[in-house]
Amino acid sequence: MTEKILRHIVLFKFKEEAPEAEVKKISDAFKALPEVIPVIKAFEWGLNDSPENFHQGFTHCYMVSFESEEDRDTVYTPHPSHQAIVASLQPHLEKVFVVDYWTKP
Repeated sequence: MTEKILRHIVLFKFKEEAPEAEVKKISDAFKALPEVIPVIKAFEWGLNDSPENFHQGFTHCYMVSFESEEDRDTVYTPHPSHQAIVASLQPHLEKVFVVDYWTKP
């Protein structure tokens, strides 16, 4: 039987006036999280590349994997590095979309 994994999917829609340098800083900080938060079991990110026009302006997608809800909720979410990203997003983010799910075999 395959081990279940908790996936945390985050999509960002940045404001049109968000400076590219600030968006890059935010992405770089997000990409660095696995180095400072050991409960992150896997991490992927990318930019929207869908030819369908259903993205609603969301451009940046991040997938963070955990072994448990406890790891996500009590270690990752309150971690100072994660909270710093949340704070840095506020002036630049138009919308965020988050979905969490347990993988199924």
